[in-house]
Amino acid sequence: MNARFSIVALAVAALLGFVRSPALAQYSTEFTPAKLLKQGTTTHAIAGSGTVVVQVQVNADGSHKATKVLHSTNSADNAAAMDIAQSSSYRPAHRGATPVVSFYDFTLKFNGKSVATTPSESSGLPSSGNLSPAAASVASLIRQGQYQQAVSKAQGALLSSPGDDSLRQMLGIAAFDAGDYTTAAGAFDKVGTIGTPFRPIAARSFAAAAVRTVQSNPTQALGYAQKAVALDSGPNSRFALGVAQLANNDVAGALTSLKAAHDAAMADPKVPVSSKVNIDSELMQAYLANHDTADAQAMAAQIKQLDPNSTAGSQAMAASLIKAGSAAADAKDTTTALNDFDQAAAAGDPKLAVTANTLAAFAIARSAKPDYKRMQAYAEKALATAPNDAAANFAEGIALTAQWSSSHDDATKKRAAAALDKADQQAKADGNEAMALQIETFVKKNLNASPSQSGGGS
Repeated sequence: MNARFSIVALAVAALLGFVRSPALAQYSTEFTPAKLLKQGTTTHAIAGSGTVVVQVQVNADGSHKATKVLHSTNSADNAAAMDIAQSSSYRPAHRGATPVVSFYDFTLKFNGKSVATTPSESSGLPSSGNLSPAAASVASLIRQGQYQQAVSKAQGALLSSPGDDSLRQMLGIAAFDAGDYTTAAGAFDKVGTIGTPFRPIAARSFAAAAVRTVQSNPTQALGYAQKAVALDSGPNSRFALGVAQLANNDVAGALTSLKAAHDAAMADPKVPVSSKVNIDSELMQAYLANHDTADAQAMAAQIKQLDPNSTAGSQAMAASLIKAGSAAADAKDTTTALNDFDQAAAAGDPKLAVTANTLAAFAIARSAKPDYKRMQAYAEKALATAPNDAAANFAEGIALTAQWSSSHDDATKKRAAAALDKADQQAKADGNEAMALQIETFVKKNLNASPSQSGGGS
């Protein structure tokens, strides 16, 4: 390759940082059903003993509507039951950290002329007698479903009472109910001894925060995950620990943790399929990191069996092959790199196929004797799926510019200019100013020079 084209190697090295593998599979799609926070009252007379089940639609914002009676052993109690259900308060269901619309089946038991109180599910909050006045005030907001207000009140009160563990635990519960697991984990992490009623919520907070911070702060994520397991050794905590161990390159530990999470989840019919898929996806990553292709493929097959529409297995396989291919490209082992990228592209995930074909194109550009027509072929494979992809258009432009520098063909130069301009504009649209600068520097030093100045690419 001519010295004028040395910028290709620099551009490619930088682009490897821009083309990212997918994020780690997360236990973030776990479904948490709606919960009763406080049972309401009724102005209707209670006719007598019986059981009435009322369906309540609980909206994402916490508003609700008692829609109908699903079952009743005493229809004379139906009006009272509907009234109680409507005047109650609820916490909305969540899909991961996102509140969603769902239905809550409220079972009301009438004994004579009275109605039994249904235990609320407000995170195991104790009576106000067990809390400091400030913590009791925060607990009241939590019972009312005003989670963000409870978080703000707790944070403000802690400024003057930093040693109030009951207040700090209320902050953890409020943040958890608000879906802010990182704040919840941070709060529980500063508590000397977490109270027994709060341990399940603290464990879930630590586990969720571990998964969310694993890429930005793997050391902290590992600490959080270990605390989650110490509080609750269930599949959610074990999954978080396995994810954190894998991020910290403890493959053996990750395999042990993720296998335990997998076995527990598969044995529990209450664990959602989406959560089982996420566990299997991460276990598959651990098998691949351990160079255990057979078990990795078995996990991919199980994922398909659990959810025929899931692409998690192909994503995990492709991501691992892309990582291996990038390492081979760094080592100048182009043959191995292209083989890995080809397998990644064939794994079945369209987005990762674009990534794999684009990286294959750049691997060729970085080789000792680049075959620019072959580089162009890989770039065009990527563009066939994602015609506006900035990196793929950049690869196409590099390959065409190299061919123009040898052939002096004006049509080839126009095609190169079009590809590079498209790459530049798309990089800017994506907010990737670093890539845009690489493209513009390449154009200035190569395409805008005469063929005799730029020299021929070999």
